[in-house]
Amino acid sequence: MNNILIKNKKSPIFFSVLKIRERRTFYASKWIRRLQILNEKYNYKIEKEEEIEYEEKKNDDKIEKIYPLWNSRRTGLLGYKVGCMSLWDIWGVKHAVTVVKIDNCYVLNQKNITKNGYEALEVGIGNMNVIKQSKNNIGNYIKRRLGFIHKIREFKCTSDCFLPVQHKFSARHFSPGQNLFISSSIKNKGFCGAMKKWNFSGKNKSHGTESKAHRSLGSVSMGKTINIVFRNKKMNTHIGEKSLVKCSNNKLFRINSLKNLLFIKGSIGGYKNKVIKISDAKGRAFNKFKNKIYLYYPTFIYKKNKKYKNVIDMPHSIEDPFLYNEIPLYEPENK
Repeated sequence: MNNILIKNKKSPIFFSVLKIRERRTFYASKWIRRLQILNEKYNYKIEKEEEIEYEEKKNDDKIEKIYPLWNSRRTGLLGYKVGCMSLWDIWGVKHAVTVVKIDNCYVLNQKNITKNGYEALEVGIGNMNVIKQSKNNIGNYIKRRLGFIHKIREFKCTSDCFLPVQHKFSARHFSPGQNLFISSSIKNKGFCGAMKKWNFSGKNKSHGTESKAHRSLGSVSMGKTINIVFRNKKMNTHIGEKSLVKCSNNKLFRINSLKNLLFIKGSIGGYKNKVIKISDAKGRAFNKFKNKIYLYYPTFIYKKNKKYKNVIDMPHSIEDPFLYNEIPLYEPENK
């Protein structure tokens, strides 16, 4: 019956079939909206900048604000590498960022010139099982009334920026927009050939390679004259697992003081949950932004009955980076 009605051009079903065929089904906005609804639960949601009251800490009474001298130097702190992500600023510029977590970072000891010959602070981070600790460390932690710490490092600083023992660091120690000096280690990638390490071209893939030496190193030394391999010859080597790799002048993009997170621009060496040393930049990079960005000496001090923001971003540029000038780059002289 339906076939008969459709074949009959005067039937209403025939006209409805034509309307279905003539309907536009390629609206891009329809599919974009559908994808937005499906991806809502996977999108990264930025937390609201809520003002939170911080309780006054025990060690904040002992710390006093100082006015820095020309040679005063603050301490650094330790953090765990969480991973990498991308963030956008007000103008829509994308920034590659590494996330660092500051988890239970304490001051353990002070070193003076009279006893040790130099000025520094011992800083520890994290927690570790008692079974994996040595007897000397267990005794020191019991005396200082601290937990069993994972890693301990030293930071050189001046005596006016000393912090008391058992002081707990927070992400507000650094101010967003300043340059940082970071030291960490690289992943272990194992033994590697010369083509991957030194970017050699390799041998011909068609003729003259009967000995299966397509990716071999080639000749290393002379035949008759000296018969030795010179020093610093590019050969097969081990890649990665360097003890210390320094990254200088990485800018601090954002701070989350509630979760103690640092969002640092650029890449940092090491795998996840790797301990990283972070301190203020040195030399020209430090003096360049010294007057523009305020640093807290010796550290950030929380005040009683005062509210602070949770998320703080670096100061953004006033001019739009995507706004191009209408003036031509080259103007010929008027003749």
